[in-house]
Amino acid sequence: MDLSCEIVDDYDHLDNDIEYILENVLSEEVQKCRKDSDECTKLNEMFNTLLLNKCECSEGLQCLKCFHGGNYIFDEDFQELVLNNSPNIPHLIYECTHLCTCKPEKCQNRLVQCGPRKFLKIVDSAKYGSRGLITTRDIPKGAFICEYAGELLTMQEAKKVLRNNEIEHKMNYVLFLKESCIHSSANSNSEILTIVNPCKKGNIGRYLNHSCEPNCQIVSVRIDCPIPKIAIFSSRYIKTGEEVCFNYNEGVNCNRTKSASEIIKIPCLCGSENCAKYLPNSECL
Repeated sequence: MDLSCEIVDDYDHLDNDIEYILENVLSEEVQKCRKDSDECTKLNEMFNTLLLNKCECSEGLQCLKCFHGGNYIFDEDFQELVLNNSPNIPHLIYECTHLCTCKPEKCQNRLVQCGPRKFLKIVDSAKYGSRGLITTRDIPKGAFICEYAGELLTMQEAKKVLRNNEIEHKMNYVLFLKESCIHSSANSNSEILTIVNPCKKGNIGRYLNHSCEPNCQIVSVRIDCPIPKIAIFSSRYIKTGEEVCFNYNEGVNCNRTKSASEIIKIPCLCGSENCAKYLPNSECL
């Protein structure tokens, strides 16, 4: 996709069996979907749709006041853009794009589209017994870490992958982002679901481990496509050498439709004071 600034991502996987991608791609199954599959067809259409809403700012600083802007503010101490925690800022972020008239080099509303932050390092995490991601520089609160990028799945495909992972006790990378959409005219709510699986194709985000008391959070960010990017931002100040984690089940409530015997539970190793003891699993689907 044609973004306003080129994605700068110098990271790579330590495992040659994993394909490194800069941003989300459609899974092979979705690309080959039958025309009678409504879910596949809709996902294909959304992926290939371009958002046409644009700002008409003449100078970058005006982006703070346009309908796109105000999402980020400049941190003077760290000399970088961070999330604007003002209560007046909407939870859904739309960044400026190549359609906007503001200049990319001056615009303060282009962050996620430029790629992950530097000074992240893939390590063998002693706590989790797997690969993890640490920072080799201090990170301010509200800083962008990276996108959680991978293959976009349908719900049917995701359930199959998730169940197989649990049965075979494989590491689960499938992430569900649920967004509530309020329709004022119809006085009703609906959900927008984005499913990403970086197991075979993914970026640096796949190495973020789960924590019940994480130092990062998920933020939905749209740039020039209706499908949001699952953007990971720091939720507090993170010290050099600290492992970067987020809650895999953030914002999702489980309706426990399965019996206890049907649920395969994998112990959580985060060690936090309020640890849930088990990782999020398919009982939430």
